[in-house]
Parts: sequence; structure tokens; C-alpha cells
Amino acid sequence: MMLFLELAQTFKEMETTSSRIALTQFLVELLKKTPVDIIDKIIYLIQGKLGPDHSSKELGIAEKMVIRSLSIVTGNSSNEIQLLYNRIGDLGDVAYRLRYNRVQSTLFQEHLTVEKVFDTMVKIANTSGTGSLDLKRRYITSMLNNSSNLEAKYLLKLVLGTLRLGIANYTLIDALALSFTGDKKNKSILENAFNLSSDLGNIARILAKGSIKDVQLIAVSLFVPVRPMLAERARDSREALNKMKGECFAEFKIDGERVQIHKKGNQIELFTRSLENITPHFPEIVKMFADENTDNFIVEGEVVAINSTNLKYLPFQSLMKRKRKHEIQDVMEKYPVLLNLFDLLYYNGQDTMELSFFERRRLLEDAFGNIKNDRLKLVDQTKVSTIDEIEKFMTKALENGCEGLMLKDPSSRYRAGAREWAWIKLKREYSGTITDSLDLVILGALYGKGRRVGKYGALLLGSYSKTEDTFYTICKVGTGFKDDVLTALSNRLNKLVIHKKHPRVEAGALSMDVWFEPNIILEIVTSEITLSPVYTTGRNLIKPGYGFALRFPKFTGNVRDDKAPEDTTTVDEVLNIYSNQLKQ
Repeated sequence: MMLFLELAQTFKEMETTSSRIALTQFLVELLKKTPVDIIDKIIYLIQGKLGPDHSSKELGIAEKMVIRSLSIVTGNSSNEIQLLYNRIGDLGDVAYRLRYNRVQSTLFQEHLTVEKVFDTMVKIANTSGTGSLDLKRRYITSMLNNSSNLEAKYLLKLVLGTLRLGIANYTLIDALALSFTGDKKNKSILENAFNLSSDLGNIARILAKGSIKDVQLIAVSLFVPVRPMLAERARDSREALNKMKGECFAEFKIDGERVQIHKKGNQIELFTRSLENITPHFPEIVKMFADENTDNFIVEGEVVAINSTNLKYLPFQSLMKRKRKHEIQDVMEKYPVLLNLFDLLYYNGQDTMELSFFERRRLLEDAFGNIKNDRLKLVDQTKVSTIDEIEKFMTKALENGCEGLMLKDPSSRYRAGAREWAWIKLKREYSGTITDSLDLVILGALYGKGRRVGKYGALLLGSYSKTEDTFYTICKVGTGFKDDVLTALSNRLNKLVIHKKHPRVEAGALSMDVWFEPNIILEIVTSEITLSPVYTTGRNLIKPGYGFALRFPKFTGNVRDDKAPEDTTTVDEVLNIYSNQLKQ
């Protein structure tokens, strides 16, 4: 057993630091004193979740419900609480500041435990139907009745999803390695297990009960999404072919949503590259595989929206309309989709990721090549060994509405979560300007003026370094936003506001009106990558005191909700694009 107060006190310490090293140390101290039987729950709560990404449920708690619960517990009216909330901006902080009316407390007040809080939150998430709102409010009120001011603060942050400690997956992996193996070098073993299982809570439980050798036994399994293998980018066909040692497979690169499909018997589930379960959004894909007599498998593909008249590919944002929770049938008819399969990770009870890409493609063709369905195909592919062959296939890809090509090493195995030169993305060649886009995460903002009063006028964007597990600034962008898109973005960003710069953000001396938890990724185009003393991406790599910056950055209109913040364009990719500019 662990008192929730102990966890709340650790949360308080974490909130007061902007040092990633200090955060890691707080985690190590917490994990070392956590009982083994609840360590997975501690891991999930630190992340503000109730389980791994692919199965964690939302609580669905509105602020009005929390205000009503606070009113019942404290004796303050809902209007008084609302006014205080308007001034402070966080209901957790409101709960901390309010003096509880202990007349309403029971003589048999229980001490809150981590187990009690976690299990009650699970009950809230699973409560639905008639009377569910009243039951959820009673659950919240009960926990608040048994809490101190500090506990109430973090209870409400957890319930409302506003706990922002700056703890990322790789920070947790570092802390687990230090806590249970005494050596940070073992994090590579934990990271590999995470890439296969996507569940740090389970890894922590196995490690705490056993040893690092037990973690090494974690393998790919059905309905547990594998973190996707990623590609490097090349400047042109010549560079790509050199990296591939003169021969590779070229595939169409499609501007859709990457999905991982799991099937066993009648159970079929779809996951995004950020591990979100999106099965309800694509019922026709579920039916497609349910109707086919295929064995159990994990297959990867790209879903793209198509024009129902001419079957041409539609832009990525058209596909995002499929994320609506209601009127699925209407959206299906308006935005039909085509599934392009490109890899096979598991088939008929066997892990195929250790096989070469050539062998995986052959198995993919054997398993799915003969399925008669006009909404399913294997991604177009050809073997290439010359620049001319790549260019001809590139032309064909562009004529078919694709972004470019993916080039793949025939001998490469599937490396979950890795980004390496075994896969290379190739778009139109650079010719003095950057024609490829960058996916950058929003880190902060300046308030708008004139027509943008009440909204954010310029957004600070950043790239990512996996080695440092840090986001680095690269530009401010304020162009390319339609009014309705900017309003929707501002509403989303308001829920991600933090009181100080995020611990995983390196901004140098740059000052913003507001900082955000890194969460939302924008697709950006630019005319050139330059050197700047202001921004921190790649600082000192080319010139002392200078980092990379984007010249004339512009938002394309695409919000990449299919990607996690760690899928942002990397510092190494930015360096590569800059170096390729110089070669021109």
C-alpha cells in the first residue's frame, strides 16, 4: 500500500523543477519506495493515464462536474468556485487554496491510497449510460472528502487530464534503469521492450518482480501495437541509392494515415503510429478482414481517403474527418478510403520482424495479394538499381497523387521504434528551396494583435532529439492559418498551457507570452534553413552560438494528429537538409 499523499508530494516537487535531471532523480526516489504490486499504476498515473496508450480510457469529466463536487465538499457556492477558477486558471490549484468546510466531513474519513485513487478513476472511465453523470460526481466527491488540500490539487489534475509534469517515456525509461538495475546503460534493453510492447507499466512490473533478463523476454503480441519503424530522408536519388548500396525496393509514399492492423479470429483492431486505437473510425476495414479467411496477423498499411468518383487520392486532412465520433456512416460515404498494405510484422503465430524486408514482402503478397477487394491493395513497389529507374518510378508516384517514394533495403529487418537508413523517404529533389515539409511541435506562443486579439498570433515550433529526449526551438510561425483553424488550435492549446517552460524544451534566452506542453504537431514548409543566434535546434553544430532556423515558414494546414510529439522532425534531419542545401 502507498498513501496518495506520498505521490502528491512527489508531484509537487516535480512541478517546481525545470531540470530533466532533477525530474529523473525524483522518479528514481519514488520508484524505489513503491510497492511492487502497484508500480504499474504509479507509472500510469505519472503519465496522467489509466494504462498504456492503446488501451487507456478517457474519464470524460467536465469542469462543471468538478466545480459541483468542490462545492459539495467545501461549502463554497459553484459561482464562488467559478470566479476563483477564472482568476487562477486551474481547478486543481483552486482546490488547494480553498479552506474545506470540515463540518461536511465524516468522522470516519479514510486515508486515500494510490490503489483507491487509481481504481476509482478506472470506475469513472468505465461508467456510462443513464445516471452515469451522478455516479461519476459521487466518485469524485468521495475522493475529495477524504483528501487533504495537496491531495485534492493533484486528484483534480488527474481527473481533468491537466497533470503536466514534463515526464516523457524516455525519462521514465532512464529512471527505471537506474532504480532497478543501477545502470543507465541498461535503458537500451528497456527501450527495446517498450518498442515491442508500448507499455511501460508492464515493463516496470516485470522489472520490479524479476530482473532485466525477464524484460528481455518481452515479445511482439497481438493487440499490443508495435512502435513503428521510421525512415531517414535523402536529398536526391543519388544519395539514396548510395545509402542503399546500389539496389533497393521503391514504394509509393502515400499522404495518408499509417495504421497497424491486428487480427485473431473474429477480433480485429486498428492502431495509429501514435498507438491510438482507431478501430471505430474504419468499420469498412474491419469488415474487409472479417470477410476474408486470413490467419492471425499484424500488418502495416497506409489508409488514404479517395474520391469516390475517380478514385484519386485526397489530401491528408480529408482523412482526418474520419476521426468524428458520430455520423460514421455519413462520413464513410463522403470520404471512402483505400488501404495500401506495405509490411507484415506477425503472421500465423510467428514474429516476422527478424526476417528480411524481401521475405516479409513475399509473405505479404502470399497472404493478401489475392484478396478480391477494390478498397485493399499492396502498395505499388518495384526493384531499382539506377537513378533513372528511381526517377521514372518517382514520376509515376507523383502522377498517382503520392508524396514521393519510400526506398527500402531488401535485407533489412523490422526495427521497432528505430529511425535508420534501412528505410529512406525521398520526395522531389531540392533545387534551392525546401520542397519537403517538416513536422514540428508547438512549444509556446505570442499573443495576437489586431484581428488576432484573443488568439495566438505566432506559435513557437521545435524539432526533437531522441538522444537528449529534448525539443529544440527552430522558428515562430504565424502565416498559413485560416481563422477557423487558428481558433480551433487556440482552443486546443489553451488546455495545454503550463506555468513555465517545459523541462524537455531547450529555448535558450527566447521568451514567450505562454508555454505549452509539447503535444500538437504542425506540418510546415519553408524556403530555406538558415543559421540563427536565437533558435536552439542544432546549436553549435555549424557555428558557435548559432542554431538552425526556418526562413519564411508557413503552415500547410495539416495538423498531424496521427503523430506523437517524439515523431517530430529530428535535429539530425534538419542538419541533413541544411547540409544538402550547401551541396546545391
